[in-house]
Amino acid sequence: MRTRPMVLLAAALMGVAIVSAARAAPLDLHEHWDQRCADCHGHSADFARRSLKVEQGRLAGRHHRDDLARFLRNHYLADELVEPMMQMLAAQAVQRPVFMERCARCHATASEFARSSLEWRDGALHGRSSGKPVGDFLATHGGLPAADIGPMVETLTRVRREVASAP
Repeated sequence: MRTRPMVLLAAALMGVAIVSAARAAPLDLHEHWDQRCADCHGHSADFARRSLKVEQGRLAGRHHRDDLARFLRNHYLADELVEPMMQMLAAQAVQRPVFMERCARCHATASEFARSSLEWRDGALHGRSSGKPVGDFLATHGGLPAADIGPMVETLTRVRREVASAP
């Protein structure tokens, strides 16, 4: 008889631990987009470049110019995701699609590449296999023009943060 309350207490504590761990897990904005938005809107960067603009530092949609954040809240996006998603889409709207043009042939999408091949070391982004800082590696990989290395490092750094939090 006495074990039943203990079993119930243990189950409740496990449930709290699981919920806490799930909340502590880093949010993957790209996975969220792919699972909930891509069926209607396609790839997030393509959508951002095609349908959104950054005007006076604010993200605006073609149809929802005045309050895109409110529209997103009413369009199946949880409140805590609105600002991070708007930041991701704003960055995609203004950045050239260099990864898609130069890297996707071998490395799929930037988010898949960032998840599988990049990691934080000493506060900087490094290649998981090479161990080198991304900028150093890009100087000798893939024929990327020198002028595109800095912007590519910025893009990959942003995407890595969007798929898993920084250190």
